Amino acid sequence: MNLACNFRWIQRSAVLLLLVAAVPAGCILESDLEVAPQKVEPPDSFLLSWQRDPATTMTLDWHPSPGTQSWLEYRKLGEEGWMLAEGDRISVPGTNRSFRRAELTELQPDQRYEFRFNSEPPVYQFRTMPSLLTRPVRFVAGGDMLHRADWMRNTAASVMRTDGADELDFAVIGGDLAYADGEARKVGRWYDYFKVWTEEMITSDNRVIPHVAAIGNHELFKGYIHNYSPAEYNDPDFVRRHAPYFSTFIAFPGPDAYGVLDFGDYLSLFLLDTGHASFIGGVQTDWLRRELHQRGHMRHIIPVYHVPAWPSVRDFNNSLVSQVREYWVPIFEEHEVRLAFENHDHAYKRTHPIRNGQVDPSGIHYIGDGAWGVRTREPRRDDHGRLPWYIAEADSLRHFIMGEIDGDYIRLEMYDEDGRHIDRVTVAGPRVTVTE
Repeated sequence: MNLACNFRWIQRSAVLLLLVAAVPAGCILESDLEVAPQKVEPPDSFLLSWQRDPATTMTLDWHPSPGTQSWLEYRKLGEEGWMLAEGDRISVPGTNRSFRRAELTELQPDQRYEFRFNSEPPVYQFRTMPSLLTRPVRFVAGGDMLHRADWMRNTAASVMRTDGADELDFAVIGGDLAYADGEARKVGRWYDYFKVWTEEMITSDNRVIPHVAAIGNHELFKGYIHNYSPAEYNDPDFVRRHAPYFSTFIAFPGPDAYGVLDFGDYLSLFLLDTGHASFIGGVQTDWLRRELHQRGHMRHIIPVYHVPAWPSVRDFNNSLVSQVREYWVPIFEEHEVRLAFENHDHAYKRTHPIRNGQVDPSGIHYIGDGAWGVRTREPRRDDHGRLPWYIAEADSLRHFIMGEIDGDYIRLEMYDEDGRHIDRVTVAGPRVTVTE
């Protein structure tokens, strides 16, 4: 499809009939002709994310209800004309549904853009990321999102009531999103997830918060790659076949279930796979070592993954927990990582800074443990009620983490599901020498 098919100036009063008539010959797909008579309605939900450079791109997914269609227009804030982004039609596996995905490119860094559907209000906004750290960058982190939609919604609403929420740049989620287990009969949970995000994760001036996610066990049929036979996991289409909705619905920075997203020269988010669609050791570890080596110039590197190396609830000697410590933690330490987000345990956790298996001021803070919208668990304690040696704070709380990257420091403020402040820590980047 040529450029004229994807981006075209249209007038504010354009209607669908004129849009179709204006399409150059050869640009209408057969699938588009099939849906032409359908009713035009706003999409049920939409999601913004990144597959590539967050300073110059934005990926928008929108989900029309069955039997309807909608289209997307966007423009830089302050400009008059709208550009049409037709997007790709993507079928949802195991259903008769589809959605649209458009990756907008050649955008300007740290700029606001407007977008709307069907040439009608409401008008939403998004903001690209700065290419240089010329201002604080703000994000929210969490994981284990949706046992119940009302729990997810309550935590999301509390995020957006927190001081500074209107300046949020993005959210990073550490797996177990819709709890649909890769099953077609549970695909409605994904639509619940998107609807909550669409309605809640938006600023007071209608700017939508982009969403970046790692994979968790509840994204796959069998949860973990070791539950599959070699014939199954050696299939080149393993991720698409066995995590069909994560691989379809989540715009991801890479062809596998792990990847890295670079924000200028100030942040690399490593979205890792703790044994779900990829083994922890072997190919993924080799990739991690190589990619970290190439990012020695980055001001901050944050790995994000599901199963924790330093658990608050489950057994410290659990097989996958031990593998994360064995394969990844030494590489994190070698490359001066100072902060990692962990999930999976359904509690709140912040470790002491850890290096070489002991508390060290120059070590890594492991924070999270995944409890945005799920039933919580009690952190593990000994017979005297003491937490494990490596944990500084832990509690049975749904929560979220508000982060601010400012120069060589990341400031984190933690809140429970109702917005009550529960903890804080400041993490120094690798360019800062940390001593007692």
